[in-house]
Amino acid sequence: MSGNDDSSEAASTSEPRPSRFLVFLADAEHVLWLVVLVSLTLDVYLTFQGLKYGLSEWNPVMKYAMEVAGFPVLGLSKVLILGTAGLLRAARPELGALIPLAVGVPWVATVFVNLVMLGGPP
Repeated sequence: MSGNDDSSEAASTSEPRPSRFLVFLADAEHVLWLVVLVSLTLDVYLTFQGLKYGLSEWNPVMKYAMEVAGFPVLGLSKVLILGTAGLLRAARPELGALIPLAVGVPWVATVFVNLVMLGGPP
């Protein structure tokens, strides 16, 4: 046995292991993108329903855009956001699941607000 222990040297120079939560997020990334797509679709549909029943858009920028260009601008804006998120994911793969998480959380919250405003679940 020699005095040079390669295993302890390799362990001290290796990069830190990611947390269990980050590993879980990385494993669930495809599910998070599915949540983004579903929440995007529900947001557009529920916004359409709300406007049909006399509710108004709360986002002043989107409200103005819809007054000028019509309802399709809402869908276009969602597609632009989704496309930008996809490009960011391709350009910065180390961000991984954080991108759909950052896009999906606000949209899921918006879906719940829309459901409450329309008198549906929860």
